Amino acid sequence: MIKRLLKILPSAVGLLAALTASGCGSSARYIEPGGPEALVTVSAVDPAEWKRVAGEAAQSLVSSGALKRTDGAPSVVMIGRVRNYTLIHLEMGLLTNQLRQAILTSGQARVTSAVGYSGNLDRAVRRVRNNENDDLFNQATVLKRGTVVAPNFSLAGAVIQQNTISGRTEESYYMFHLTLTDLKTGVAVWEKTVDFAKQATRPLL
Repeated sequence: MIKRLLKILPSAVGLLAALTASGCGSSARYIEPGGPEALVTVSAVDPAEWKRVAGEAAQSLVSSGALKRTDGAPSVVMIGRVRNYTLIHLEMGLLTNQLRQAILTSGQARVTSAVGYSGNLDRAVRRVRNNENDDLFNQATVLKRGTVVAPNFSLAGAVIQQNTISGRTEESYYMFHLTLTDLKTGVAVWEKTVDFAKQATRPLL
């Protein structure tokens, strides 16, 4: 009996592996971010939501006219901190990078990389100026101090999440709040809130 089982076992294992490979997996493919095939989850901010928040905020900011200066010179915006008050890790660059592009595309302002928060800061701006008096470099080509343009505005904000559970149904509410502050006066000249809620019901078993 044992010998018979030992003979059958390899075939059974092979069959199980074949069924697993053919029935439980799928080939990787490209999908449209935020399209009908995109995943929707309650416990995370999905690509479609990042695009929606960034799009609505950028449209509101550009159409508000808050970036325009009375002297006609282009404003310079610093991307500040967007605080995460949710229960999950959020890649804020998915939001701030789209806002940077929208501001630049509008032609109403420029965005500084010399100062900012975290990934919005390009440390090369300062490092290249540390080459002053370094005999390795032609000093006529070294960028001098006192040439970097300071920002007029700071764009910052916060993301807040609230979870609610009733029976088998879970709901997550997300609120994105962004503020543009005039750095000369400290006064907020534009604010925008974009929010959404998602809900899912767990199966009985």
